[in-house]
Amino acid sequence: MGRSLHTIPAARSLTSIRSLIVFALILLLIKPSMSFIGCAPQRAANGVRLRRISRSVFLSSSSSASSTSSESLQGPLPFSELPYRGAEVRVPTRDESDGKGDDFFLARLRASLDHWKQNDFTSAWLHVPASRSSLVESLTESSLSFDLHHVNATESTIVLKKWLRPNAEDKIPPFASHQVGCAGFVLSDDNEILLVREWSGSPSNRTPTKQWKLPGGLLDSNETLGEAACRETIEETGVACEFESVLAFWHRHGLIFGKSDLYYVCLLRPKTKDIVMDSVEVSDATWMPIDEFLKTQKHPLILHVLRNAFQLGDGDDSLDKLINATGRITPALEMAEGQVQFENRAPYLTYTGASR
Repeated sequence: MGRSLHTIPAARSLTSIRSLIVFALILLLIKPSMSFIGCAPQRAANGVRLRRISRSVFLSSSSSASSTSSESLQGPLPFSELPYRGAEVRVPTRDESDGKGDDFFLARLRASLDHWKQNDFTSAWLHVPASRSSLVESLTESSLSFDLHHVNATESTIVLKKWLRPNAEDKIPPFASHQVGCAGFVLSDDNEILLVREWSGSPSNRTPTKQWKLPGGLLDSNETLGEAACRETIEETGVACEFESVLAFWHRHGLIFGKSDLYYVCLLRPKTKDIVMDSVEVSDATWMPIDEFLKTQKHPLILHVLRNAFQLGDGDDSLDKLINATGRITPALEMAEGQVQFENRAPYLTYTGASR
């Protein structure tokens, strides 16, 4: 089940800053399980494409930052170079600061900002631990003018950014705008699909929902679509599966905190039909023949997949096709998993339309 990650706007007034610090600390108590991605790349003033913020770019740990020479890393504060000439500083906790207080850090930071500007860096990023949140007020004052960017609840840090090119437009995009989820379309050899019912109402007075749906949820960090679909399915139903392909996805907007949503339907092959349901997450789970589903159910996403990927409707022709099927039906259209690889980079999973 997904929990929330929130984007914090920049503020200047003292009252707003104090309020945001308190709000950020509250958010740090919530460990996010949502997977978010950025939007389309923007184009910097000099024509270089600036990639949207993502875990693999500006939000990555220092171990994943781009390698640079030791000369370029020298400066008043130790830092890692990020793609697109970003300088990333992880502020030490009070226990790690050897008794050196905020004034010492701020003085070194001012000197580092001069160093980065002189060496043609584009942006500066600070990861401030919750134990040193008092720094945020000083960092966002006019003399330093850092902006609050987001809260990293996994690391219990507040992340701030500063654009270092005063004569060029700030091209740093806001924090990730999308969440990513997936569903398991689990199809057995005898053409039954695995379905679940959720709960509705308060925890003390919940009731089963009326509609059957596919097992699914949000991706965890660094998880592939296939891994997530198989994990969500076994968590909710106990049915272990193998990933085969992507059948469809939707793109919708206006979710909580103004986020958008990408939701992928993955074709899975079950390794067993034995259901061991998680009664906390779902109220019921069952196998249902596809012809029965077409006759009795109205779930729009599942019907969309059956009609378009499998070219099945609720007419007699489709029902006859199912009745006369000698084995597991196959989709007419699907997105097969492959790889794309750039030179000197790890391959990227890539999904391409195909027919069997």
